Amino acid sequence: MITEKQYKKALEQEKEAKEVITSYYKEKDAAFQKRLTDNPIFTDEELRYSATALCPCGHGLAYPKGCSPHHYWDCSAILKGIADVNVKHEAKLPFAFYKVKGESERNGTTRGMFNPKKESGA
Repeated sequence: MITEKQYKKALEQEKEAKEVITSYYKEKDAAFQKRLTDNPIFTDEELRYSATALCPCGHGLAYPKGCSPHHYWDCSAILKGIADVNVKHEAKLPFAFYKVKGESERNGTTRGMFNPKKESGA
Protein backbone atom coordinates (compact mmCIF):
# COMPACT_ATOMS: atom_id res chain seq x y z
CA MET A 1 0.00 0.00 0.00
CA ILE A 2 1.20 3.53 -0.79
CA THR A 3 1.79 5.65 2.27
CA GLU A 4 0.77 9.27 2.74
CA LYS A 5 4.47 10.20 2.81
CA GLN A 6 5.08 8.50 -0.58
CA TYR A 7 2.02 10.24 -2.03
CA LYS A 8 3.17 13.70 -0.86
CA LYS A 9 6.67 13.07 -2.22
CA ALA A 10 5.18 12.07 -5.59
CA LEU A 11 3.12 15.28 -5.66
CA GLU A 12 6.26 17.35 -4.99
CA GLN A 13 8.11 15.53 -7.78
CA GLU A 14 5.18 16.09 -10.13
CA LYS A 15 5.22 19.83 -9.39
CA GLU A 16 8.99 20.01 -9.97
CA ALA A 17 8.66 18.02 -13.20
CA LYS A 18 5.92 20.33 -14.52
CA GLU A 19 8.13 23.35 -13.80
CA VAL A 20 11.04 21.78 -15.70
CA ILE A 21 8.78 20.84 -18.62
CA THR A 22 7.28 24.34 -18.77
CA SER A 23 10.73 25.93 -18.69
CA TYR A 24 11.94 23.57 -21.42
CA TYR A 25 9.12 24.52 -23.79
CA LYS A 26 9.52 28.24 -23.04
CA GLU A 27 13.25 28.07 -23.80
CA LYS A 28 12.63 26.03 -26.94
CA ASP A 29 10.02 28.51 -28.17
CA ALA A 30 12.27 31.49 -27.35
CA ALA A 31 15.11 29.90 -29.35
CA PHE A 32 12.77 29.32 -32.30
CA GLN A 33 11.42 32.89 -32.15
CA LYS A 34 15.00 34.23 -32.08
CA ARG A 35 15.87 32.08 -35.11
CA LEU A 36 12.77 33.32 -36.91
CA THR A 37 13.67 36.96 -36.14
CA ASP A 38 17.41 36.69 -36.86
CA ASN A 39 17.10 34.67 -40.07
CA PRO A 40 13.61 33.91 -41.40
CA ILE A 41 15.03 32.01 -44.41
CA PHE A 42 14.97 28.20 -44.06
CA THR A 43 16.56 25.35 -45.99
CA ASP A 44 14.74 22.19 -47.11
CA GLU A 45 16.41 20.31 -44.26
CA GLU A 46 14.93 22.78 -41.74
CA LEU A 47 11.38 22.38 -43.07
CA ARG A 48 8.75 19.70 -42.60
CA TYR A 49 6.71 19.41 -45.78
CA SER A 50 3.13 18.42 -46.37
CA ALA A 51 2.73 14.98 -47.93
CA THR A 52 0.41 16.22 -50.66
CA ALA A 53 -0.66 19.87 -50.26
CA LEU A 54 0.73 22.45 -52.65
CA CYS A 55 0.63 26.21 -52.71
CA PRO A 56 -0.98 27.68 -55.87
CA CYS A 57 2.56 28.69 -56.94
CA GLY A 58 3.53 24.99 -57.19
CA HIS A 59 5.75 24.79 -54.12
CA GLY A 60 4.75 22.55 -51.21
CA LEU A 61 3.24 23.71 -47.96
CA ALA A 62 5.65 23.39 -45.05
CA TYR A 63 6.53 24.60 -41.58
CA PRO A 64 9.89 25.00 -39.83
CA LYS A 65 11.02 22.16 -37.61
CA GLY A 66 11.05 23.19 -33.96
CA CYS A 67 8.09 25.56 -34.19
CA SER A 68 5.37 25.49 -31.54
CA PRO A 69 1.95 23.87 -31.92
CA HIS A 70 0.60 27.41 -32.35
CA HIS A 71 2.50 27.94 -35.62
CA TYR A 72 1.15 27.54 -39.16
CA TRP A 73 1.59 25.91 -42.55
CA ASP A 74 3.14 28.25 -45.09
CA CYS A 75 4.28 28.23 -48.69
CA SER A 76 7.77 26.70 -48.70
CA ALA A 77 8.92 29.26 -51.28
CA ILE A 78 8.09 32.02 -48.78
CA LEU A 79 9.91 30.15 -46.00
CA LYS A 80 12.96 29.63 -48.24
CA GLY A 81 12.98 33.25 -49.43
CA ILE A 82 12.48 32.37 -53.09
CA ALA A 83 8.82 33.29 -53.54
CA ASP A 84 7.80 34.99 -56.76
CA VAL A 85 5.84 38.09 -55.67
CA ASN A 86 3.89 38.05 -58.96
CA VAL A 87 2.26 34.71 -58.15
CA LYS A 88 -0.52 33.94 -55.65
CA HIS A 89 0.68 32.10 -52.53
CA GLU A 90 -1.13 30.22 -49.77
CA ALA A 91 0.36 31.63 -46.60
CA LYS A 92 0.04 31.22 -42.85
CA LEU A 93 -2.57 28.52 -42.38
CA PRO A 94 -2.69 28.10 -38.56
CA PHE A 95 -2.43 24.52 -37.31
CA ALA A 96 -5.51 25.10 -35.14
CA PHE A 97 -7.72 25.83 -38.16
CA TYR A 98 -6.22 23.83 -41.03
CA LYS A 99 -5.64 20.08 -41.22
CA VAL A 100 -2.82 19.40 -43.67
CA LYS A 101 -1.37 15.92 -43.81
CA GLY A 102 2.34 16.12 -43.07
CA GLU A 103 4.90 13.86 -44.71
CA SER A 104 5.51 12.11 -41.39
CA GLU A 105 1.79 11.25 -41.06
CA ARG A 106 1.53 8.99 -44.10
CA ASN A 107 0.26 6.06 -42.01
CA GLY A 108 1.32 3.36 -44.43
CA THR A 109 -0.04 4.87 -47.63
CA THR A 110 1.76 3.78 -50.77
CA ARG A 111 2.00 7.26 -52.26
CA GLY A 112 5.49 8.65 -52.56
CA MET A 113 6.69 11.40 -50.31
CA PHE A 114 6.32 14.94 -51.51
CA ASN A 115 9.57 16.37 -52.83
CA PRO A 116 10.24 20.11 -52.64
CA LYS A 117 9.95 21.95 -55.96
CA LYS A 118 13.44 22.64 -57.26
CA GLU A 119 14.53 26.21 -57.90
CA SER A 120 14.80 27.30 -61.54
CA GLY A 121 18.22 26.49 -62.95
CA ALA A 122 18.98 23.92 -60.22
